[in-house]
Amino acid sequence: MLRQEQADGDRDVYARPDPAPAAAERQGTAIMPATVLVFRDAHTKEIQNYAIVGQTLWNFAPQHTEKIPLSELDLAATAKANDDRGITFKVPTSNEAQ
Repeated sequence: MLRQEQADGDRDVYARPDPAPAAAERQGTAIMPATVLVFRDAHTKEIQNYAIVGQTLWNFAPQHTEKIPLSELDLAATAKANDDRGITFKVPTSNEAQ
């Protein structure tokens, strides 16, 4: 009996497991690092969930969806800023979309 208590960390059989992963998700802990967008006027914006469709980047923010034309972004600076963070930011070419 003593060995069993030592093996299971002296936890009761009916004890609840630690809710650490679920608690972290409820607190809004980011799973993936944010992608940074660099605009042509040099301001930046961090986003988490996005899609590029044609010439538009759709930012699926928790409270709203935002449509950002790619023409408003400095794509080279955006790619470099993300590369510096270890994140790949790539605009699909028309051949990749088919």
